[in-house]
Amino acid sequence: MLLIYLKQAWQLLKQNRFYSTIYILATGLSISLVMVLAIVLYLKVSNVYPESDRDRILVVRYGEAVYPDGNRGVNRLSLETVRQCIYSLQTPEAVTAIYEAYGSVSVQPDDRAENESGTVKFVDTGFWKVFTFAFTEGQPFTQADMDAGIKTVVISESYARKIFGTTQVTGKYIRIDFVPYRISGVVKDVSYAVDKTYADMWMPYTAHPSLNVGWANGLGFFAAYVLAPHGETAKVEEEIRSNINRYASTFTENTFSVNGQPDPYWLSIFRLSNRQDVDATRIVSTYLLILLVLLLIPSVSLSGIADSQMERRLAEMGVRRTFGALQGGLMKQLVLENMLLTFLGGLTGLLFSYLLVYFFRRWIIHIGTGQVFVNAVPQGVDVALSPSMLMNFSVFFVALLLCLVLNLMVTLLPAWRASRRPIIYSLNNK
Repeated sequence: MLLIYLKQAWQLLKQNRFYSTIYILATGLSISLVMVLAIVLYLKVSNVYPESDRDRILVVRYGEAVYPDGNRGVNRLSLETVRQCIYSLQTPEAVTAIYEAYGSVSVQPDDRAENESGTVKFVDTGFWKVFTFAFTEGQPFTQADMDAGIKTVVISESYARKIFGTTQVTGKYIRIDFVPYRISGVVKDVSYAVDKTYADMWMPYTAHPSLNVGWANGLGFFAAYVLAPHGETAKVEEEIRSNINRYASTFTENTFSVNGQPDPYWLSIFRLSNRQDVDATRIVSTYLLILLVLLLIPSVSLSGIADSQMERRLAEMGVRRTFGALQGGLMKQLVLENMLLTFLGGLTGLLFSYLLVYFFRRWIIHIGTGQVFVNAVPQGVDVALSPSMLMNFSVFFVALLLCLVLNLMVTLLPAWRASRRPIIYSLNNK
């Protein structure tokens, strides 16, 4: 019987092409908008290479210094703050501090006259333990390299090909701003969508030509990332807060605070400065409301179209009931038709969402961070998205299920009303 209903639904879909097209496109639009938002949030908060342990990373990125006269300063952390509050931690699996200074450099290849631009992250040795980079050759720079300020660098595969024409470059030297750096290793490329760890090259922050360790008020240019052991995030968080409180008590010229940090990684992307409170409940409820609206508006719009379609089919249902069709059978067919249209709309929406993400990926990746237009992707940088970043079928099926439920809600009432009309009224409907 189910196969018969499906065949009938397919024939009706072809006969009512205008209605079917509108229904499929409206459902597809709803699904595509939800999927675009879901893909962006997935890239920001889920475990993706090389940030494969985001679910147990804690972040301390901003500090605030307040003076007795009311003046205050907000910035990243000083190196001394990192040493006192982060490097001294005992319970984490690994810790790292990233020097978030301007990271665009000029590279001078040996085989050509023109320079090449590149991006650099200034990191420490813990960076390679907190984040799971895949080395295809060589290894990270060592703590001895870092302590001595040795000019050494890790380079990405694509940038190695761009400068040298090969990835077999370990031990070679690359001139960055006319200073030679020894290449210690090569890693698989990182997408700019993962912007906290993205770069063409990574070098010790002690090798930065103009390193600013920060100021006496506790502020500077460092952001700290702490990898907690499995199941011990709360314990690590408590230790971080204890260290920060102890360190803050040593200031005499100003007060120092981090305003509720450390943040879980997913929450840290919504903290734009230390002055902004981050309310996890409000953020989650806001995005759930947005998702509901994106699903609800097209579904409500379809209810009027569905009602008109049922009115046009009253004569058909009257004839079928005359020959013994039951109200339940008519309802089953109408629901199955809705499911078929919703499924086709879902596939259309899934395809359209991938097209939207691909063509507008340079600014879509900043949705939700308040930086859609102010934090432009650097010139010449391609926001590469791997299949594992896009193929989030669990989100798609949840969105499709929600859309199906909403579409059923707006279709069942017109279908129920149409199937209960008196046979005489249905047969005489014009």
